[in-house]
Amino acid sequence: MQIEDLPDADDRTAVAEFSLSFNGYKHFGSFQAAADAANAQRRDTLEDLRNELFMASRGSNHRGDNEFLDVYRELLPFFERLLTSPR
Repeated sequence: MQIEDLPDADDRTAVAEFSLSFNGYKHFGSFQAAADAANAQRRDTLEDLRNELFMASRGSNHRGDNEFLDVYRELLPFFERLLTSPR
């Protein structure tokens, strides 16, 4: 992943697609494990960030709201930091 892959925070469709391009259930092994990881808000790895956004998106889908966009805006500086820091 590169910084250019991050969607514009004002593009709901692009953020929704990006949020679902990572499957936290599969990565962490279960819904509960993904939820626990998202709730921990570790934000140290791309997987942490992508999972937190994934879970926010799933929650927004169930509630019928756009709260996941606020979560994406909150996470965006963390994504940018991880994607621009030397590896």
